[in-house]
Amino acid sequence: MTSANLDREMHLLSLFIERVKDQRYAELVSPTISRQMVVINLRNRQLTNSHLDSMSHLVLTLYHNLVTGSKDFPHILFKGLFHRDQVTTPFVHVRLSQRENTTPSPPTDSPAGMMLPPAGSSSHPRFLTPVLPEKAALAVLKADRRNCVRTLTVDGLPVTRVISTVYRTVDTEMTNRWRVTDYSADGRVLMSVLCRFLKTSAKGAKRKAPEEENSIRSPTPLRKRFRI
Repeated sequence: MTSANLDREMHLLSLFIERVKDQRYAELVSPTISRQMVVINLRNRQLTNSHLDSMSHLVLTLYHNLVTGSKDFPHILFKGLFHRDQVTTPFVHVRLSQRENTTPSPPTDSPAGMMLPPAGSSSHPRFLTPVLPEKAALAVLKADRRNCVRTLTVDGLPVTRVISTVYRTVDTEMTNRWRVTDYSADGRVLMSVLCRFLKTSAKGAKRKAPEEENSIRSPTPLRKRFRI
């Protein structure tokens, strides 16, 4: 079983802001409008609930980049609700022992880190990101200025999160696209996803997102809910 035979696992993350706690970012979003972000799993291992939940603050972090173009990727505290909903998954009828292919996905043999598009999107171009190997020296990841490296805790364990710029060509950066990869303390990949905001969420940003398909709608009812 290879990833080419499967649709990518996809989740819709929805953030409903009551108040942004840090006044520096108080004008970033309107409290009356939700922000919805699509997360596409780039690996052949199912995403865990803990890693999805750890992305609650990432929604505002990436939205800040979309609005301002800043590569600071700040951690923005907020009061509100976070929802996550699975849109598609290839893992329903797959045995647990077969859920991780021995071939990494996406491949990292290209100098720029060629990224495969989601299955079923053959009309979409391939994407380029900095190389993010299966096992890495964190100092090397930090040395690449196209990466933003942050530390956090997931399930009580330290995790290094790498937010990477995505390019259409070597010199052309894409708007409203990010690759987010988590590494364990010993440098092993735990998660690697492609993120983008829905068009309805991105249209209020100052920087215009490129034209893209918006075939995903928020499921009803939202199944997962907890308060930050």
